[in-house]
Amino acid sequence: MGYEWIELGVAGLVMLSALGTAVVVYFRSRKSASHNNKIEAPAHEQKLPREVPSPSKTTVQVERFVTLEEALKNTQSSFWGRLKGVFQSESKLNSTELEQIEEILYTSDLGPKTVQKLMSQIQDQLQGQEHVTSDILQSLLRNEMLSLFKDNSSELRALEGKPKKLEVWMIIGVNGAGKTTTIGKLCHKLVSQNLKVMVAAGDTFRAAAKEQLKTWADRSQVIFFSPEGVDNPSGVAFDAVKSALQQDVDILIVDTAGRLHTQVHLMEELKKVKRVMDKALPGCPHEVLLVLDANSGQNALIQAQEFNQALGVTGVILTKMDGTAKGGVALGVATDLNLDIKLIGVGEKVEDLRPFDAQEFVNSIL
Repeated sequence: MGYEWIELGVAGLVMLSALGTAVVVYFRSRKSASHNNKIEAPAHEQKLPREVPSPSKTTVQVERFVTLEEALKNTQSSFWGRLKGVFQSESKLNSTELEQIEEILYTSDLGPKTVQKLMSQIQDQLQGQEHVTSDILQSLLRNEMLSLFKDNSSELRALEGKPKKLEVWMIIGVNGAGKTTTIGKLCHKLVSQNLKVMVAAGDTFRAAAKEQLKTWADRSQVIFFSPEGVDNPSGVAFDAVKSALQQDVDILIVDTAGRLHTQVHLMEELKKVKRVMDKALPGCPHEVLLVLDANSGQNALIQAQEFNQALGVTGVILTKMDGTAKGGVALGVATDLNLDIKLIGVGEKVEDLRPFDAQEFVNSIL
C-alpha cells in the first residue's frame, strides 16, 4: 500500500504540473492574440500619426512661368554685367574705355556689322560728353538695339490664325541644334489652335530619327508621314505634300537631315528637296525655318549665312537661349544677316518655345 500511495502522489504532481503549464500557455496565447488584434485593427479604427498631413491640407505644386529676363540671365550677366564694369568714374569716355566696350560687344557674338553700328553711335553721342555713366550707356544701347530690330518680323501666319490653304514648312539646321524637339513643340502649338497638322520624316540618314519624330508626333496627336521603303528625302517630301493635300491638312512640317553647312553634297540634297516640293505644290515650302543653337555664337552666324544662301531662309528659331551667355547672337542674325527671328527656345517645356519679342529681348539683356 505504501508504494501505491507514493505512485498516486507522483501522478498527482505530474497532473498538477501539466495543468499549470496548460494554464500558462493559455494566458500567453490570449495575450499574444490580443496584441495581434491591436496591430491588425481595421484602418478606420487606427489613429493617424501626427506627421501625416490631412488630405485637405495637401498642396499641389504648380510649375511657375519663367520670364524671358530669368531665362536670359546668363547673357545679361555676360553682356551688360561686363559693360557696366567698364565705368570707374563719371567722366568722358577715353580711348581705353572705348576699346573695352568694343571688345565686349565683339565677344558677345553680336556680329561685326552690329558692333560697328553700335560703336559708331556710342562715339558720336557719348564721346564728347563731360559726364558719361553706365546708365547713359545703357539707355543709348537699348534705343539703338531696338532700332536694329525694328524691321524684324516674328509672325508665323499659322500661329496667328487658320490658313486658307495648305502651308508647308521646311525645317533645316545642323545636328544637335534641337530640330526634332522644336518640331514637337511646334506641333503642340499648332494643334492647340485646332489646326490639322502632318509631320513628314524627311531625315532618312540619321539612325532613330524616324522613331524620335514619331514619338513627338504621337504625343501631339498629329499625322505622321513616313512611307515604307522610301529612303530618298526628296521622295518623302514629294509624297508628303501630295498626301497632305489629299487629307486637307492645314500645316505640313517637313523634317530634314541635320548637316553641316560645309557639307556641299548634303546641302545640294536639301536644295533638291525644296525643288521637289515646289513641283508637288507650286510656291512651297512657304516657310524655310532654320533652327540655330544659341550656344554656337559666331558659328551660328556662319551657319545661318550658308543656309540662307543655299535655301533662302524665311525665319530663324533660336534654341537653348536659357543655357547660354551668347544670346547676343540674336542681334547678329537680325542685323548682319537681315533674317527674321520667329521663335526662341528658353526651356524644355512645350510652352518654352515662344514668339520673339524684340522689346522684351533687349530689356532682358540690358
